[in-house]
Amino acid sequence: MSQKIVTADEEICWNDEDEKASGSESETEVTEETADDHQQDLLSDYAATETRIELMHSRLDTLAGLGLERFTCLEYLGCRQNLIKDLSPLTSLPTLVEVDFYDNRLKRISESIGQLTRLTSLDLSFNKIRAIENVDTLAQLSELFFVSNKIARIENLGALRMLTNLELGANRIRQIEGLGELEALEQLYLGKNKIAKLEGLDKLKRLRVLSIQSNRIVTMEGLDELVALEELYLSHNGIETIQGLECNGRLTILDVTSNRLTKLEGIGHLELLEDLWVSGNQLDSFDNIERVCGPLQALRTAYFEFNPLQRAQPATYRRKVMLALPQLTQIDATPCR
Repeated sequence: MSQKIVTADEEICWNDEDEKASGSESETEVTEETADDHQQDLLSDYAATETRIELMHSRLDTLAGLGLERFTCLEYLGCRQNLIKDLSPLTSLPTLVEVDFYDNRLKRISESIGQLTRLTSLDLSFNKIRAIENVDTLAQLSELFFVSNKIARIENLGALRMLTNLELGANRIRQIEGLGELEALEQLYLGKNKIAKLEGLDKLKRLRVLSIQSNRIVTMEGLDELVALEELYLSHNGIETIQGLECNGRLTILDVTSNRLTKLEGIGHLELLEDLWVSGNQLDSFDNIERVCGPLQALRTAYFEFNPLQRAQPATYRRKVMLALPQLTQIDATPCR
């Protein structure tokens, strides 16, 4: 019977390949074991009665393997700046009141979120979420943050009757809609979207802060019903005239920086106004500023820089503003002396 003769070179090659294969398998096992150990070690020092857990920037790509189910009293879970794509394991934590997954890799709001009916605060900002969904059971929610996602529509929020703060800045929203049921809302942030019209706000009688900076708004309208409004931020739009504020007498801050204003008007009745920001427009008249803002005795801070009236006379600009508005304590970023 013939027998294959293995030469020395062949034997060395076979042994090398065998060792490589064996080593590769071993490395895989070590890597998996190391990952599991890393997951488990993250929470090893936490007592089962812990109410707050913070796992910021911990290289997590999953919640599985953390052993979260043993924390039967957990109220706050923060996992900012990780690589998490799925929130399903949160169903084992019905006691959660606050959830913060800011800056992860979530593409959708999973059904598991809807089971956390005790939630009062949910932050899913800086992810890749395309639609607002599975939040209609979160009736206790008071704060909801979806900043910097890929959301195109404001929808599925009608059941959140206790919501007071909604942040949807830096998304792909073109229309203000779906807010009619949110009568408790006090703060609404919609900056850096594609909104061209102020609308759909008439039911928000308790709204105190409205921020719609960096959009496509050219006309100030649709604010008549916002009688509780105290802060209005409309910078970086295409507004040419300040108007439509007749019913907003509680305003203390008005920001119309970087628009297309050529004169100040429509604010003479705002007796409680403390801050007026109109930098980066086309204002060129100190007389206009004195006539409109002079009677506003509550005014303390005003930004007029980067207007023609400042660029044309940079050496005397501050002095002229101080003479026109002696009630000011700050001009631009510098306190008055």
